[in-house]
Amino acid sequence: MKTIRNAIIIVFCIVSELFYAANTMPIMGFWGVPEWRTSDNDFSLMNECGFNVSIGSYSSLESFVKACRYADKHNIKILGRCPDVFIAPQKAAITLRKEPGFWGYLLQDEPSVTEIFQLQKTIDELKRVDSTHIFYINLLPYLNPDIEGRLHVKTYPEYLKAAAATSCQYLSFDFYPVTTAGLRPSWFHNLEMVRNESLASGKPFWGFALSVPHDVPFSPDTYYPTPTIASLRLQIYSNLAYGAQGIQYFTYWTPSNKEGFNYHNAPISHEGKKTNTYFIVQQMNRELKGVAPLFYGAKVLSVHHLGAIPEGTTRQNTMPLNIKSLKVVGRQGAIISQFQKGTLRYLAVVNKSHEMPLTVRVQALNSTPRHLTKTLQEEPMKNKYTITAGDILLFRLK
Repeated sequence: MKTIRNAIIIVFCIVSELFYAANTMPIMGFWGVPEWRTSDNDFSLMNECGFNVSIGSYSSLESFVKACRYADKHNIKILGRCPDVFIAPQKAAITLRKEPGFWGYLLQDEPSVTEIFQLQKTIDELKRVDSTHIFYINLLPYLNPDIEGRLHVKTYPEYLKAAAATSCQYLSFDFYPVTTAGLRPSWFHNLEMVRNESLASGKPFWGFALSVPHDVPFSPDTYYPTPTIASLRLQIYSNLAYGAQGIQYFTYWTPSNKEGFNYHNAPISHEGKKTNTYFIVQQMNRELKGVAPLFYGAKVLSVHHLGAIPEGTTRQNTMPLNIKSLKVVGRQGAIISQFQKGTLRYLAVVNKSHEMPLTVRVQALNSTPRHLTKTLQEEPMKNKYTITAGDILLFRLK
């Protein structure tokens, strides 16, 4: 058992070295700057909004390369796809691997297990000439047990395990918990399962935040509302508390309306104009970049809950390191995450409500713990804090 554990740690360190070399957390825009708007101005706007990766599809290898070159001028990388990647993988890889703005291959969004196995064949072909870039598959979330039949597996962890067995360097899944009917009940259970597979496989995971309001065709009485700073904080800080090493937004550019989804008001409109959402996401990304150095490359040691205990999660029954008492006052309660970065230990407390503040009462066991601001400045600890809706409270424990 010890041998297996050591092997997992070695794999995690190798993968970590790949991602952490630049010491910058990926902040990705799913459906970033589209092919028809490839320009200096549009990639400049994406950079100003706080993104460093644009995810999208291109009609040709030439268009793909053109986007990589424009993106590179504005410190943005491209994670993308075009027909050549699948028709002539090695030829495409020989061309793309030389582009500084190229980051990786977008292979498929939300595949079944059968499709995952087929995608590995394409990855193998690409790897023959390019083993240094990212291979990206994004997974369906666990919303309810019915999803397992659609995925061709008996359980959702089997689906995660199949993805982890590919040559993709990470696990990526989308889940949008904030709806007009409230938080989806399986949100934290999903995070638990993804975190467990991440630990078992040694592969970091990436999470999502929803930045484009839209309808839910299969649930006409429910829709995804316009994002607020609180709803974005809840999604992003929950992902980080569980160990996410990259944050993706669905979407940056407003997609075309199809299949009854009625997409509208992403950060950039259909026509290419800034919306009000642009400035909310920009604010969120400024915050994210402030705390990202603490979470990026960190190892989450434990994640528990106080207050409401969602299905699939566990209650925080022991005190964090160097903490004498920790209590929260609020209906939804909090995520309690302990993690390590280098030789230091930290505590994150996330307010699980995107609507109401949360009161935290905390007492240190000694003089070691310190409160951390969102710019990672240390302050003396207080005995009482108020966490605004969806927000995070940080402490250094040693």
